[in-house]
Amino acid sequence: MGRLITYAIFITAAACTGCNKSDAPPPPPGPAPTQETTNSSAAPKHGLASVDTSTSRSRTNTESAHTPPDDPSEIRFLNLRGPTDPTWRWEPPKNAMRITNWIVPAPEGAEPAELVITHFPEAAGNTRDANIARWSSQFRADDLPPQAEVTEITAGTMPATLVELQGEYLGMGGGWHKADYAMVVAMVDSDQGSIFIKLLGDAETVDATRDTFMALVEGLKPAN
Repeated sequence: MGRLITYAIFITAAACTGCNKSDAPPPPPGPAPTQETTNSSAAPKHGLASVDTSTSRSRTNTESAHTPPDDPSEIRFLNLRGPTDPTWRWEPPKNAMRITNWIVPAPEGAEPAELVITHFPEAAGNTRDANIARWSSQFRADDLPPQAEVTEITAGTMPATLVELQGEYLGMGGGWHKADYAMVVAMVDSDQGSIFIKLLGDAETVDATRDTFMALVEGLKPAN
């Protein structure tokens, strides 16, 4: 009998506690802040991290990036246009900095490559030498970063730097290795900031695609 009375008192006390609004569980979380809100309240960034990835900027720079191009033989971006290869398979950009990207088909026995165009407004850390050093550190040849082959070229009427690397690719963080990889990057100095056109993948595929890659870079011209 005593145990039943004690149990009844415990249940009553618990029920009263639940009636106290201050002890009620918090409401479920609402929707996450929008990207515009998050970016506007964030602290200023520097170097390549200063790229504005807000929705408004991304939509301006990549207004057609999230749908396949109307003409698979041409790319249009940032008031520019250039020739592309219809055999390249368009894919939605993986982040806001990418204008567009394709998967490049491989010759028989090789692996596909990826061709990406990114755009960076001018920033303190976005220098020619810093980028070359960063890309070189992603490769290894005989346990050392390989020497990049650097050539000054013209992309349409814009000055550009062509950087070529080959060896064992370590990835962005060095967490995975791919043997016999190659990278060809054109750093284009446009009036809207730096444009990077990068071809990365199996060395055989990159070599087979180099001519059409260079046709894209050298064929850039005003869209209008």
